[in-house]
Amino acid sequence: MQTPVITNTKPSGDNIRLFTTDHPDIPVPAMDRIQFLDILRGIAILFILVANIRILSGEYFIPEGQKAVMKTASLDYILEILAFIFVNGKFYSVFSILFGIGFAVQYQRMNKDDKVFVPFFRKRMLGLLIIGSVHLFLVWLGDILTLYALLGFTLVWFRHFSDKRLLIWSGVLLLMPVVHWLAMYLTDTFYPWYFFRLHNELFAAAIPEMTSEQNNLRFNPADYMAISSVKQLLEVNLFMPLRRLGGLLMEGRIFKVLALFLLGIWAGRQILERNILSNTALLKKVLLIGLLWGVPMNLLRTWVDFSDLDGGLWPLAEYALNALALTPMAIAYCAAAAIVVTRRPRWLAWFAPVGRTALSNYLFQSLICIFIFYGVGLGYGGTLGYSGILLVALALFSWQIIFSIFWLRYFRFGPVEWIWRQLTYGKLIKLRKPLTKKGHARILNV
Repeated sequence: MQTPVITNTKPSGDNIRLFTTDHPDIPVPAMDRIQFLDILRGIAILFILVANIRILSGEYFIPEGQKAVMKTASLDYILEILAFIFVNGKFYSVFSILFGIGFAVQYQRMNKDDKVFVPFFRKRMLGLLIIGSVHLFLVWLGDILTLYALLGFTLVWFRHFSDKRLLIWSGVLLLMPVVHWLAMYLTDTFYPWYFFRLHNELFAAAIPEMTSEQNNLRFNPADYMAISSVKQLLEVNLFMPLRRLGGLLMEGRIFKVLALFLLGIWAGRQILERNILSNTALLKKVLLIGLLWGVPMNLLRTWVDFSDLDGGLWPLAEYALNALALTPMAIAYCAAAAIVVTRRPRWLAWFAPVGRTALSNYLFQSLICIFIFYGVGLGYGGTLGYSGILLVALALFSWQIIFSIFWLRYFRFGPVEWIWRQLTYGKLIKLRKPLTKKGHARILNV
């Protein structure tokens, strides 16, 4: 098996030459890809799984008393704190920044031709919205693709913003969740609760045996995961997005994701036009500042969260710390990855194939975890402590590395990426790579 080869990531005119056509049958050639972005996307996919698997496995909903009697309780608690400090919220932030970078790269590829780019990008977002909606309404309420697609439609409005305006808008939007929550608190209008109540009522109507007036028709995640009928699970999933919408509105994530998109557009311009990936001194400064600011803020955020301080203005402190803690750490991680890829490109090479098939791997993670943990599958939900589900996550991601490497040897795109491409262009696109004279798929480095 060949080792994935990374092209030189220093963005000189030759090695960062961007594909100027956008033919649907032709993937961007390896020499024209910014391999650092594939690697960073693969890293983000791993740690998004580490974060999501707490919900997907039901571990998040295990009562504290039950967790305390597990054999791995002490280790679980330590790992949970470490994950909250260094993982929670940081890598969906990285993924959001990457989304904005992708926008900037695509705009550059089309030579900033608005007449070509704008309809292309809108079709691309429509395709993503279709894929994300299937994931959200039929598979898992934790979907992020639908939100990305809906906010992605707005990015064309920002394509002509100056770098300064992008940073200003990004900074203001990062603080908006705090302003939003404070406005709800001062006016006593926590409108997102309407969507939670509506969801609970629909859940009670769909599964009356799992709800009662005594518990105020409250949704029980354990009961939901225990559903063994695929038909019933799909019926319940149809109104689960109400719960997702309530959560997104309550935490003001719409503001934050859009802020990170804009930050990504700015970063993409710096990569393409100012060669910042070759500026190791600058990257080191970004890394140092991000850690010096981010680590203390995340330690404080962890203390607030694990102290179970509820009521009053304590949620405001949590939202404020989210704004101050998550993005600096995400930026530091991006800088650290860039430094390693620039100096030792092969060290992180095995993340690149996963990054090139990131959409497929993200969706596969949901499907495989549901099979392992839900009642419609093996039913292991709520039986493993945090250390146990981390081992599952690492095993699953290891499989995804192997799958991605072999898939890309014979196919042009990831399976879901292929579907997305067809939705964008409205035509059938070849998936397999060209065959050799012996009838075998041409094996290329990925």
